[in-house]
Amino acid sequence: MDETVAEFIKRTILKIPMNELTTILKAWDFLSENQLQTVNFRQRKESVVQHLIRLCEEKRASLNDAALLDIVYTQFHQHQKVWDVFQMSKGPGEDVDLFDMKQFKNAFKKILQRALKNVTVSFRETEENAIWIRIAWGTQYTKPNQYKPTYVVYYSQTPYAFKSSSTLRRNTPLLGQELEATGKIYLRQEEITLDITEMKKACN
Repeated sequence: MDETVAEFIKRTILKIPMNELTTILKAWDFLSENQLQTVNFRQRKESVVQHLIRLCEEKRASLNDAALLDIVYTQFHQHQKVWDVFQMSKGPGEDVDLFDMKQFKNAFKKILQRALKNVTVSFRETEENAIWIRIAWGTQYTKPNQYKPTYVVYYSQTPYAFKSSSTLRRNTPLLGQELEATGKIYLRQEEITLDITEMKKACN
């Protein structure tokens, strides 16, 4: 396992409260139940983290695996973020409801990486008919910064996409362009922000 991946996983685990750690690791579904049973979660957190990192090294965790752990953590703590909402509207002859998720993921990643060379994109689908997209941005000369990602959440069968507020505001127009190009839809960004409670209400 690459050292940068190990550091990424370590930092993510350190953010997770101990009383949530087993729940989040099970939701991550990377380490098996048998592997998790070998961990003594009553130890000091530093020792727990070291043990988990060794298990991840044994399974040769990739950057995408680490990104998925970060997505799971963010899903559990989504109420701590402020979300911008994009409202989708149908273009001429288009239907927002007809949505091939596999095709969308492939096209979204391909188009975004074509527009910006140094970017990593990860996806996670949930039981709530939502897809979470995690984007780590780089520049023409720098690698993607895994510690300042942007998250996009799309709930199928709704006209809304939600984007976490980011310090990298320059990438917001690009992200909107990619959603339009990939989903064949038109987006209008609302001049409001939503917390998680309002976000769920909007999707009902």
